[in-house]
Amino acid sequence: MKKSNLVLCALLGASCLIPLAAGAADAKTYTMRTTTPLAKTGSVGKGLDKFVELVAAKSGGRIKATANYSGELGSQREQVEMVHDGSLEVVTTLASGTSRYVPQLALFEFPYIYKDEAHLVRVLNALEPEVSRLLAPFNFVAIGGQNMGFRHMLDKKRPIVTIADMKGLKMRGPNPVYVGMFNALGANGTTTDWSEIYGAIQSGVIDGMEASPDMIYSMRFHEVAPFLSKTNHIAACVYYMINKTWLEGLPADLRKIVLDSAREAAAYQNTLDNQVQSESMQKMVAAGAKVNEVKDVGEFVKELSAFKASYVKEKGADWQALYEKIIAVK
Repeated sequence: MKKSNLVLCALLGASCLIPLAAGAADAKTYTMRTTTPLAKTGSVGKGLDKFVELVAAKSGGRIKATANYSGELGSQREQVEMVHDGSLEVVTTLASGTSRYVPQLALFEFPYIYKDEAHLVRVLNALEPEVSRLLAPFNFVAIGGQNMGFRHMLDKKRPIVTIADMKGLKMRGPNPVYVGMFNALGANGTTTDWSEIYGAIQSGVIDGMEASPDMIYSMRFHEVAPFLSKTNHIAACVYYMINKTWLEGLPADLRKIVLDSAREAAAYQNTLDNQVQSESMQKMVAAGAKVNEVKDVGEFVKELSAFKASYVKEKGADWQALYEKIIAVK
């Protein structure tokens, strides 16, 4: 401390040390390393960019934030583990990444539980505290729910107009919920790694898959499976999953900046995603994809109602409790 400051403190008393101590604390900087398994060019990647930008600006540089994308830091599982362990601070994920810790989180990607994108976002916002509570023992805080678009069926054999058209199709799903859904609809559900789908369709190992328009278009799956049937069966979604220990170790003002920025970035991503999905659908049509409406979405909803009820019942009370909370949001 400079001599002039020491003299001033002697004159004013010990209270003069308080702002100096606060100033010293304020000078400390923190690191926020973020990642997403998804592409930088997608809506979630762009939302992550916004999150990093907001945190850096609002913290005045007290938080040094960086972002990584796709497989730069490993698989989705590895990225989630890094946040769990504390070698990263933030990852974008939900059902596919954290259900290994809390299996019932797979319910967020259950067939026909959301009316539209706005309803999905309401559910994510309403269930944010519950998801954080469930994941707290595993060192995660869930903030800023993001819509990744409603998903449709894509195959190389025929348009799916009614459920009967699904009979016998070999369809790829990312996890047991999707596989069970396909089987309930008369198709043959199977799992295939995301990076292997193009070749698997091309070689006939599978007949098709399902995803949002932007996910399909970005991976060029429509080149090998030209029939896209608008089933709107599942809406994928993610939160910013933040390392709980790191977040709680921040000063209160910086913690608020991180949480506020996450929600602001999520709102940006949700607006952007609706636009991106529409644009990707148009690009696929222009590229020659054959897009059709199903005759009666209600037929699919009805056919899957028994599957959903039996699936939740079989899984037990924890699944039932979360399912009831999800479907209670209007």
